[in-house]
Amino acid sequence: MTTKQEYYQIFRSAKKPTDPDTLAVLTYFGDDNRYWYINSLDCRSFLGQSGHFMRELVLETGGNLETILAKTRETLEPLMPSNIADCDEVDWHWIGLNFLWGELFDEIEDL
Repeated sequence: MTTKQEYYQIFRSAKKPTDPDTLAVLTYFGDDNRYWYINSLDCRSFLGQSGHFMRELVLETGGNLETILAKTRETLEPLMPSNIADCDEVDWHWIGLNFLWGELFDEIEDL
């Protein structure tokens, strides 16, 4: 099974969260109009959304889904205001699954 297939299998079978902290983070990062001015690893500045940060994480980890999901919190938490949610209560595994998309793994397989 490819990482892309594994991702889709886990994503489709995962139970969607109902807790308010996870929903608050999903809402915050899910706003299509929300952009951040950031410096990427190569020091170029650009505008991006949560999906762009997850893409960087996919490339940084070589597409290792387990590592990506383990690093979701440390990747996204610094980008949100501290009053959005109790970060210890957020289902970061679900957040990671939600902001990944299968085509990201195609880039890794094409390298």
